[in-house]
Amino acid sequence: MGSWRNRPKHISELKADIPYVVAIDESGSSDLKYAKKVIKSGNEENCDENNIHFNVTACLMETSHFIESQDMIMGIKNKFWSGGCAEYDGEKRRVCFHSTEIRRRKNAFDFKARDMHRSFIADLSEVMSNINVKLFSSHINKLLFLKQYGKKTYNPYNLSLTFLLERISFEVGNKKAIIVLESRGKKEDKELLKHIISMIDNGSGYVHKSKFSFIQGVYFNGKWESESNNLKSYWILEIADLYCYPIFKYGKTKEKDLAFECFESKLAGYPLYEGRGFKEFPK
Repeated sequence: MGSWRNRPKHISELKADIPYVVAIDESGSSDLKYAKKVIKSGNEENCDENNIHFNVTACLMETSHFIESQDMIMGIKNKFWSGGCAEYDGEKRRVCFHSTEIRRRKNAFDFKARDMHRSFIADLSEVMSNINVKLFSSHINKLLFLKQYGKKTYNPYNLSLTFLLERISFEVGNKKAIIVLESRGKKEDKELLKHIISMIDNGSGYVHKSKFSFIQGVYFNGKWESESNNLKSYWILEIADLYCYPIFKYGKTKEKDLAFECFESKLAGYPLYEGRGFKEFPK
């Protein structure tokens, strides 16, 4: 099969004959050290909830909608920034939508005028509502995970990928897809690639390997394309990031904020998305 199986690679262009692309991002940390420390201390009531919860969200998009979606994203960037670019630590780069920076108003999102910020958020919310995408999300409470499974627990990111790819396999059927994840480092990327290849070759505990033959490539991209001197960004990973955080927040608090409500209907199985578009574990 393709060389993408040998080691983590990035992708710069999509082939027209691939019907789907899956963009995946996470919110929170997959590391279990903090949760283990909390359990050992017995001080669960005063723990940092952001370090207890972990979410991975996958955006499934038909490539036939790729250009129109890209135009929506670039339309906002060109509206609020000249040429869709901004200064990042003194370097001109393509504006990259990043949930944390938007919420904290950092870098390109440090609007001096409040009206400009409100207008940007309104436009971004409209685009997130209008983009033609289907969402699959896995949410893990690491405290409950450790308590229920003890030494049998394993990497929450790998477990989340299993949940997501199982569900996506039934959604796409016999059609093909490539998977794009944000690069997290050589070691982490290798581990995720190894896990996905294992699913392709052996299946999961519940789904036969034949169902994962839809995967035609797995790629790991950074926020920007270095070959373009950072004047291009991987917008599909950006929208995965933007969808992921409100779902993480919903999984943590069980409250639906405005951002979540604007795209809730995109969760697979809506309105009955619990267990399908939104997999909570342990339940």
